[in-house]
Amino acid sequence: MDMKKIFLLIISVVLLTSCNDWLGINSDPNKATNVAPDVLFGYAITSWSAGRTGGDQYIPLVFAGQTMSTAGAYGWGNDDVYTISPYSTGNTWKLYYATAGTNILSAIKLAESSTPKQPWIAAQCKIVRAMLMYEATTLYGDVPYSEAWSDVSYPKFDNQKDILNNLLLLLDEAIAEAQETSPDGYKTISTYDLYYGGDMSKWIKLENSMKLKIAMLMVDADPTKASLIGDLVTNGNLISSSSDNMLFPFFNIAGKENPKYGILKKYANSQNLFFFANKTVVDILQTTEDPRLSIYFTPGDDANGKIISIPTNDEGDATIATVNLSTILKPDAPDILFTLQEILFYKAEAYARGLGVAKDLVKADGYYKDGIKAALKYYGVADDVATNYVNTKIQSLTASADPTVDIHTQQWVDLMDRPIEAFTQWRRSGIDGSEVPALALPANAPANPLFRRYLYSDDEASANPNTPQDVHYYDKMWFDK
Repeated sequence: MDMKKIFLLIISVVLLTSCNDWLGINSDPNKATNVAPDVLFGYAITSWSAGRTGGDQYIPLVFAGQTMSTAGAYGWGNDDVYTISPYSTGNTWKLYYATAGTNILSAIKLAESSTPKQPWIAAQCKIVRAMLMYEATTLYGDVPYSEAWSDVSYPKFDNQKDILNNLLLLLDEAIAEAQETSPDGYKTISTYDLYYGGDMSKWIKLENSMKLKIAMLMVDADPTKASLIGDLVTNGNLISSSSDNMLFPFFNIAGKENPKYGILKKYANSQNLFFFANKTVVDILQTTEDPRLSIYFTPGDDANGKIISIPTNDEGDATIATVNLSTILKPDAPDILFTLQEILFYKAEAYARGLGVAKDLVKADGYYKDGIKAALKYYGVADDVATNYVNTKIQSLTASADPTVDIHTQQWVDLMDRPIEAFTQWRRSGIDGSEVPALALPANAPANPLFRRYLYSDDEASANPNTPQDVHYYDKMWFDK
């Protein structure tokens, strides 16, 4: 059965059934299940990407994180963009702890207890589990981890530093299992592995790359992580080409489209009436005549072909550019989970700052420009055009007043359509008040600091007395200095 058919089978289960049906695959991770680990894996990753690109994460975070504009009442609405529905925060919590989280943990247990053992399957699942919990803690802060999915009635909320350190250990477990050998070879998840088709060499690169991502998030709060960064940057076997990108596929088939397009199809007759060009993004791209400007955005009516943008929640009109329906919001746009350009930007930052390596702006500049080229080429810019652009329009880091700011700016722009990653990148990019780029409080937002987190699920707060109290959307997390 080919990838598209497998996807259609899984996505039909995820998107066309009720939430109770989702949980019915394996509602109790402490009991044995007859479902094979590869099916549990396929279900988990499908529900994960459906959540990442749907109304509970994508819409709130592109607006609160300010990578897209609402255009006020002309577009999505002019209510406070920081008022995230408890349904969204609750459904996202359930994604990490029930739909995706429970099933990926069950798959791990089955792989590790099977006869013969299946360490490669366990490794694939552990890497996904680490990525799920990384997202959970970067959205919610302190969350259950050490006592989650256990017999403990009221699991404690581990602090974020401990969670991130434990995720590094989980990834080390995965790499050790992925490198185990057998005379007959071990089984992998292949058909249901919609990322790499069971290619363990790519999973090992992803594991190392995820370790680097976590270390880069932690290093400003925990400078000891610089040595890990140095080791990974110089010897890490990281994602090294666009063929290593971690992408979840969607299809231009009725009912199987990317959920962000599905929202437009259901509520806007397949037109983009909701997502508009944000001025912060457009200003960055226009400064250097970036080729992505026309890829990211479509000119508004009577705009004479110009990309006219607007601040996050300001009132719009027909001249405001929309996010491009044929590229960014197309029905078969994949969910982008990890890319080559991310790694190149991390390497550039490591050398620009001297994180575990000798500071070297020449080397940093090479990775920085390669990262921009990879970002352009991902969206279809020809190699020669991308090369000419970085050679003629992008200032060398060796001549920059602040190379790290330049790197963070390009990282954030590349993540325009990946709101959870853009939101986390912005928060880690500088101390409070010096984040990159500088964001202003949106129109109609309360007179409080900028948005920095999801609130805890109401269901979790009412069921678990250990849920932290008096939490606000503007509270900073451990990594967010």
